[in-house]
Amino acid sequence: MLFVIGFLLHLNAFAAIPAFEASEILTLTSEQVPFFKSPQSQFPSGYTSLANLQKKQIEQVIHSENAYVYQNEYFKKEDLKPIFPMHMSQSVLDPKSKRRWSVLEAKVETLLVYDTNTKETHQFRIQDVTPDPYDLGFALTLKDIFLKKEPSEKAQTLTTVPQGHKFSVLKYSNGFAQVSYKTYIGFIPVSEIVTKFDFATYVFANAKWYLVKKRHFDHIITAENRKFHFDQIKGLITPDKVGLIASKNQKIPLWSRVAMIPTKGTTWIQSRIKGHGDVWWRSEMAAPEKVYTIDELLKKEIASISFHPTNPLKAIVSARGAYITEDGYLWRLLPDFKTFHGPVHYFSDHMIFIGNFRSLDGAKTFENYIQLERLTVAIQNQLGFLPKRLQVKRINTLPNYQLKIEIETGHRRIQLQSPLFTQSWRVIKS
Repeated sequence: MLFVIGFLLHLNAFAAIPAFEASEILTLTSEQVPFFKSPQSQFPSGYTSLANLQKKQIEQVIHSENAYVYQNEYFKKEDLKPIFPMHMSQSVLDPKSKRRWSVLEAKVETLLVYDTNTKETHQFRIQDVTPDPYDLGFALTLKDIFLKKEPSEKAQTLTTVPQGHKFSVLKYSNGFAQVSYKTYIGFIPVSEIVTKFDFATYVFANAKWYLVKKRHFDHIITAENRKFHFDQIKGLITPDKVGLIASKNQKIPLWSRVAMIPTKGTTWIQSRIKGHGDVWWRSEMAAPEKVYTIDELLKKEIASISFHPTNPLKAIVSARGAYITEDGYLWRLLPDFKTFHGPVHYFSDHMIFIGNFRSLDGAKTFENYIQLERLTVAIQNQLGFLPKRLQVKRINTLPNYQLKIEIETGHRRIQLQSPLFTQSWRVIKS
């Protein structure tokens, strides 16, 4: 009897509790956010409301993930096995000590290097060194290939060079690379090897840096449609986040260029909770801003390009929009110039010109700097006519901090010059 009474009382107690709708239960549960002692903790140390965590927030740290992108298609890092320019380098630079090191052995994550002056060896993580812009690098065979006596497919075969062999190129001739292999010196087709020229986004020839449009056998075609033989090129820039598919049986074709870019990541936020101290909790990030590869940019009509005066990896270009890069490969569109198609000039880390506009904070903000009314006054005073229209066509800087521009007036072009930090224009050529 006591058991029956107890059971009925227990049942009545449950009946007194109001029923929750399913949506109410989900809402209540979703407000409880797990927190952890550290971002490395596998299990949460407690739960509290999102509002409480946000109120007690101290800082946040973003842990990004990387992926490969090829023709707007994304691949996980483990899905592809590209090679990178650093693996093709004969020498690298230590940005801290400014020393140049010769590469003895390149592994996936590290480089074993050698100082030819001190005879010292050292091991670097690949991300801790930078490419030497005046190192033309090694060549790597894509498959077993015949070594020819002359630069011709019909020439006598000396021996076979195995797939994956790496060597220095002595010279380039007629679409062939002259190499030394064992006791032989012979020629192999450029189409069957990978070189740093295949990665290059800029080349140095005739004492000037050029943006690369494409490689054509043993020549480089620039964005200005100039053609340079490999032997004319004295330096090249290869972004460290651009790889090349150099083996078959992968998910994309041989010779495909891929870029390593951050995709989404996890934001770890630190809050200070009573009774627990400093704790960490997660929040998913939104997708990053759209970036454009150099290959995508070269499909556009380029109006003007300008490089940083000391770092050719940094550049700005106008191509139906103004784009800027920090690494020579990935470019972002400046939102205030989405359709701009005119002159640009990269004066320094801080000062950048886009048409009439100038930035003093590295392209974060711009002001209307080149004032057309002042140009009109200079032209009228010196040339005696009032121009009907003015359009800036070229921008450049000269020694002693002088700004030089070329403008179109409708029926003639005029060059003017002014001190860089004031606007005191004078006509220098008409």
